[in-house]
Amino acid sequence: MLFLTSSAEMERLTIFVTIFCVLFVYSEASCWSERTGNGYYCTLGNMILTKGRTYYSETAPNCFKCTCSDDAYQLNCCGVGNTINRIPDNCQIKQVGCNQVAVSKADPSKPCKGPVGGVV
Repeated sequence: MLFLTSSAEMERLTIFVTIFCVLFVYSEASCWSERTGNGYYCTLGNMILTKGRTYYSETAPNCFKCTCSDDAYQLNCCGVGNTINRIPDNCQIKQVGCNQVAVSKADPSKPCKGPVGGVV
């Protein structure tokens, strides 16, 4: 059971819930849907995807996976791969396929030593 004893605790809880909700919304922002189907197939650019078919784009930096819905009316897509958003000063970001990796600036064949932050 949760008991709040002061308005300061209530304010902290409100701030926490607000931040959590904003982060949750942005965590889902890498997926989208488009109504590109006609009941028989979905279109993705100049490609045709039949019911239930999936297409993978593995050309960085725009990697994504799209699936035509079972009723062939909706195209559901999500970005794939990871993105690094924080590295130490002695490191650099290297693109490997759809993923980014942190490597040493002094020797790019070696991984970065230190804390690295990113999103998947």
